[in-house]
Amino acid sequence: MVNDDEKSRFSKIVSLLYSMSIKINRLYQHYITVNPLLPAHLNMFALFISTVLLVLFTGRSQSGFKIIYLLPVIFYSLKFGAKWGYIISTISSFLIIFFHFIALEKSVLNLEADLVLIGTFFLFSWLIGNVITLERSIKSQLSEIIIRDELTGLYNYRYFQQQLKKMIENYSHDGSKIGLIMIDLDNFKLYNEMMGHSTGDTLLQHVSNVIKSYLDKEDFAARYGGDEFVVVTPCQEASQVINKAEKMRKEINTISEDALGSDWNLSASFGIALFPDHTGDKQGLLQKADEALYKAKITKGNRVQLYYSIFDRLSGQMMNKEKEFLSTIKTLMSIINARDQYTFNHSERVLVYVQAICRELRLTSKDMTVIEYAAFLHDIGKIEIGRDILNKSMPLTEKERKILEQHPLWGAEIIKPIKKMEPVLPVIIHHHERFDGKGYPHGLKGNDIPLGARIITVANAFDLFTSELPFQEGKSIKEGIEYLKQGKGTLFDPLIVDAFAACLNQYQNVYQLVEWPRDLCRLVPAGYLPGSFLMGCQYVDFYSGDFHFIIKTTAYLAAAIVNNEKCLYFVGEKNEEILLKEVKGYYYHGTQVDTILRKNQLNRMAEPEDLLKLIHRRAKLEFETRKIFKQLRDEALEEGFISLRVILEGSSLQLSEEELIFWEKNLSRCIKDLEIVVICLYNIDEEGTDMCRLLYNLHDKPLLNGEETGENAKEG
Repeated sequence: MVNDDEKSRFSKIVSLLYSMSIKINRLYQHYITVNPLLPAHLNMFALFISTVLLVLFTGRSQSGFKIIYLLPVIFYSLKFGAKWGYIISTISSFLIIFFHFIALEKSVLNLEADLVLIGTFFLFSWLIGNVITLERSIKSQLSEIIIRDELTGLYNYRYFQQQLKKMIENYSHDGSKIGLIMIDLDNFKLYNEMMGHSTGDTLLQHVSNVIKSYLDKEDFAARYGGDEFVVVTPCQEASQVINKAEKMRKEINTISEDALGSDWNLSASFGIALFPDHTGDKQGLLQKADEALYKAKITKGNRVQLYYSIFDRLSGQMMNKEKEFLSTIKTLMSIINARDQYTFNHSERVLVYVQAICRELRLTSKDMTVIEYAAFLHDIGKIEIGRDILNKSMPLTEKERKILEQHPLWGAEIIKPIKKMEPVLPVIIHHHERFDGKGYPHGLKGNDIPLGARIITVANAFDLFTSELPFQEGKSIKEGIEYLKQGKGTLFDPLIVDAFAACLNQYQNVYQLVEWPRDLCRLVPAGYLPGSFLMGCQYVDFYSGDFHFIIKTTAYLAAAIVNNEKCLYFVGEKNEEILLKEVKGYYYHGTQVDTILRKNQLNRMAEPEDLLKLIHRRAKLEFETRKIFKQLRDEALEEGFISLRVILEGSSLQLSEEELIFWEKNLSRCIKDLEIVVICLYNIDEEGTDMCRLLYNLHDKPLLNGEETGENAKEG
């Protein structure tokens, strides 16, 4: 019988062999990924070794099977071309000569036969290899013809669709993104008609050459339509795609008059969307990029526009059935935008203005939500009105005016099917009432008009006054404020006008308020307005030394207090006393924070041990962390605050690098869609350059407009 020691030894050997086989298999799979031709090489090599062994055991130089050496030569030449055919021919020739000499063979006849056989090897390698090379070259040329656009040399529409689909299917969730740039030449149709199609073709070639000059190794570009192009570029952050598009746009602007054959001012519009940031599939990515491009073109063109839609933020907080309904509403709004060319994206701009007014009035989160939905949907009733009335530049007739005045009532009827929208109905119905009672549809006066409707009335009027229209040049913010003040007490609620004017004074132009993101990240940039963060997002900032930390943290807390947000902070004890003193004495836009600080608005966060200990229980971290933050958020809302802002001194959390990264990733996920902003600050002197760079790369969602940074930004 086999004793226990032998059994143990045997099991160890089996275990060792098993682990070795797994490692070998992994290594093999790795090399297959790196070199897909590896299996074919191994098969050919096995054939060659079999041939050598057959000759070796059947007489070597006397073997009648030496002719079989031709098989590896032929197969290698067929599979890998003339080069590999020559290599195998050389090795086979060496083996034949070697076997001939070690056998001390004196027969000249056998030597001559071997030399003839060797010549045959090289002849077959040359003949078959070159035929295969020629065949592959022809196939490659035909493939290029099939996938290339003949005029521009870029890839064609069909190949672009195939490659984009493949890139999305093979997407690895490693934090990278796929950027899609959609390019359209401004007024190209007019240029083509004036200068002729031949000149137009030359222009397209020049533009395609510009696009090619800015492509990186992993990028590819295609001709999407007549004067439309697309560029697909893998990236780590939105700023990389935006910068590339900006360089192309500026280069296109500089195409010389000699190339154009006229003094035509050539320009192009660019729309950008990112996968998976903006959408989760190929069709969605194309749609988002096209929407961004359309927005760029409709606003004078010659600009780069990153995709953004207020609708996406609204729908993010809804149940699936509500999302489907709101998606239908969005489709109807798109139809209205298409029919009413004078007010493109009007509803989204009004929504942004309404949000600014609500924050200035310190409305509760519940009230803000109702007014936000009403702002987005206030013109939905225009779907019932004809294009001729919507686009009429002359004064409306009495009959046409009465039809137009019905759109608030029609809009309310459209959204009635969804019960949760009931609080929105009065706001939509009365958003055209006047403060003096001379509005429509019911002639309500003063405070009898719902607050939300009074807010939308102001935002709606401001947008129509400042927008660029075919019959009206867009006005400045200063002119818009003056227009609103002239209507105080008659058209508009004076309180709301004053609140909106106070908010607008922070900006130099309308685009700073309404434009979505260019090249900023979920990092707090230098000179950034500290009050303008998006809810449900985590930000990261860096400081150097205690003094720098106090300056930054004071600005963030003061801005939150002014915005009626509840503030929780966790900082080191040595900084806390100084911080509280600075915050209370801080002046934010002329207002001392201490005079408006509410009870329980500024509190130290309890030692975040409950949060930190969850790091070691990774399976439950996200759920439990979200639960804790949701509870804190609910408490803030119950106390009458509009949201919760949490400031954490990240360097005092006492976490290892691995734990810190895990904390950051899960924290970002767990507060999504909650009325919470979390800002973590890290000391660059303690964390080190590599760690800060890693933290930087974790927060790369584009959030804000480029105009809000640098010299145009206002320090709070």
